[in-house]
Amino acid sequence: MLKLRLSVVVFAIVSVSLVFCASSSCTRAVPALPTADDEPVTARNARSEARARIVAAAMSDEELVGQAMIIGVDGVGELSNGSRAILSLVRPGAVILFGFNVAEDPRSVASLAADIRSAAGVPALADGAALPPFVAIDHEGGAVFRFKGGLTRLPPARTMGRAGAAAAAAAGAAAGSELRAVGVTMNAAPVVEALTQANRAFLADRAWSDDPATSGRLAAAFIEACQSSGAAAVAKHFPGNAAADPHRGLPVLDVSRAALEGAFLAPFRRAVDAGVSAIMLSHALVPAIDPGLPVSLSPLAIALLKDELGFRGIVLTDDLQMAALSGRGGAGEAAIAALSAGADMVMVSGGRTARDARADILAALADGRLSRSRLEDAAARVVAQKLRFGLDTETETDRGSRLEGLGATVAGNRAALSGAMAGRE
Repeated sequence: MLKLRLSVVVFAIVSVSLVFCASSSCTRAVPALPTADDEPVTARNARSEARARIVAAAMSDEELVGQAMIIGVDGVGELSNGSRAILSLVRPGAVILFGFNVAEDPRSVASLAADIRSAAGVPALADGAALPPFVAIDHEGGAVFRFKGGLTRLPPARTMGRAGAAAAAAAGAAAGSELRAVGVTMNAAPVVEALTQANRAFLADRAWSDDPATSGRLAAAFIEACQSSGAAAVAKHFPGNAAADPHRGLPVLDVSRAALEGAFLAPFRRAVDAGVSAIMLSHALVPAIDPGLPVSLSPLAIALLKDELGFRGIVLTDDLQMAALSGRGGAGEAAIAALSAGADMVMVSGGRTARDARADILAALADGRLSRSRLEDAAARVVAQKLRFGLDTETETDRGSRLEGLGATVAGNRAALSGAMAGRE
């Protein structure tokens, strides 16, 4: 059974619990998703963190480096030979899927995810069993939606935001339950930052609201429901973006510290309070935090997130191959800088680039530019979230039952989301 955070959004949880056998075609019981028990959430998380530290301490240098990476792969339904070889070498903590990995039938993702688990698992558990990587995908809604059909089509966050928290929760529940059914265990969503005049061109309708408090509240509803329904959520992009698209250049978020606190940090505090599994760093330069380094490479910015906001999950970078980090010595040097600054997982989407970045990180570990203790801390944070979401205990029977129940799950989720979208707060 997955031991996850119980959502406070009762509407979303009820909708998910009812859909698994809503059809007469559902002949097997789908494994239970999160339920309340007598152990407080904080105690369960502390237990996972303690166990994760033991697991990380026993890892080799190569395994530690792998856990601190999230990489892309080639293949639809199964891995390409090249990607399988790279996964077997790197053994990353997570794999990120894109639209080109997804066929018309979403069930193809389940077979690809199985191939990924087989190639990239790390034999880190006490019984010698392999701990699989997270399988992640961007599943925000609107234009950022990789599936071609077969799942609940999520509207843009801005549209759902106008309908209120019930719609955000219904969307999160749909995302978490359906992604987990097709083998995806991490949702690289939602956008948490509020829409501003500066980031409007880049984010558009991906933001829930232009009001920071509303954006944080709606994002928290999505996060809690998504995670309670089976998939880890990723709040992004800390602490915010500016006008420039980081795929094309370096955004500069030039605001005062007071404005930063009220308009940018506040929504992320809500995400932290909601128990979000991971937070993705922006590549923006924020002079109020660090005038010299973009957030993804800044010890000051990451310390703000971990120490001041008290975030204990995975601090994840956006793709290090983006133009915002050009001139930083390539993906390998950027990865070393990000990990040294306190990031726990670095994204290098290109497989061959990821292989080379791994070699660079290992070299930095060998010559002392990067400490083993820093990598153990990073890996422990990644492993703790895997334990939290039951990646160590999920069986093939569990996965098969969820996939078999996908049709009924989607039907129930579509009805729940439609009803929530029709309402207003």
